[in-house]
Amino acid sequence: MSEKACPFKAGDVVVYQPSDRNGGLLLNSRFEALVPGARYKVAFITKGAYVTIEGFERVAGGGLYWTNFSRPDE
Repeated sequence: MSEKACPFKAGDVVVYQPSDRNGGLLLNSRFEALVPGARYKVAFITKGAYVTIEGFERVAGGGLYWTNFSRPDE
């Protein structure tokens, strides 16, 4: 996990960019529907670090750690 603070807030558009490790761990989960490289809108941030994407608010276990996302212009 990163020691940096999550740079995103609710309403931001982010690009899903999981690491190879995280992408593999998310297979066969409800997050499997997220497409690497696709843009998503942030619904909310939990515990200052976990990003919940609009449409995934009810997924068990909360959001994904913020380092799985980047800004569209990066």
